[in-house]
Amino acid sequence: MTSHHERELLDDVSILLKSVDGTFDPQRIAPDTHLLSLTLGSLQLLEFLNRLEERFSISIPDEDLVVDRFSTLEKIVAYVAARQAAAGGGR
Repeated sequence: MTSHHERELLDDVSILLKSVDGTFDPQRIAPDTHLLSLTLGSLQLLEFLNRLEERFSISIPDEDLVVDRFSTLEKIVAYVAARQAAAGGGR
């Protein structure tokens, strides 16, 4: 991740994860760390995805609800950036 926009997305996604899982510490998690190997459970992941949709004004279609697509911070940021680009927007 190199762009300023991606860095901002990473920060925002980390804040959302922290709001769902109080033990999440973005300072100690690499962007490619598998999140489900930490303390994030499947119900927390669903709550996080709901918050992701709200925060970034995106819609996550059912066919995109594949755990691997949201397994790391890098993948989440890439997904959000792609959804925003497809919608013709950003922040």
